[in-house]
Amino acid sequence: MSDLHTIKDERTIYCRTAMKAHGGQWNPITMEWLFSAVSDHANALCELYRVTRPSIAMRETLQTMIADGTGALAWGFDPADQAMSLDELDRAEASRLLAAGYAVRRVLGVHPLDDGPGPEDVRLDASTFESRDGSGRQRSAA
Repeated sequence: MSDLHTIKDERTIYCRTAMKAHGGQWNPITMEWLFSAVSDHANALCELYRVTRPSIAMRETLQTMIADGTGALAWGFDPADQAMSLDELDRAEASRLLAAGYAVRRVLGVHPLDDGPGPEDVRLDASTFESRDGSGRQRSAA
């Protein structure tokens, strides 16, 4: 009798096609995927790991949010106090952090911790008003 290898994880709903492609059979009674070969089981586990981890684009965006201060405001995360390991995040947690970061960016801008121009930094450039040649529409009093 051959050994059966199983995967019992509710996150396999995200990669059902890959589970079947690697020789997996769904058992509705035990709610497990059954594999007859060790290599198919290992490939299916790799696919499950890939699907449940943040994508490269998600990881890069999270790194950018950590660097520009969005993470500090959205997640209460200070990189000076603690380290955040993106390798330990699953896809759902990364999506939650990204949603919170995007909400902060909508309210405060892309770089929320950067100082905006102060009142002494704002200068009025009147050259555009002085260079008008008067070719615009004229108002008449009539």
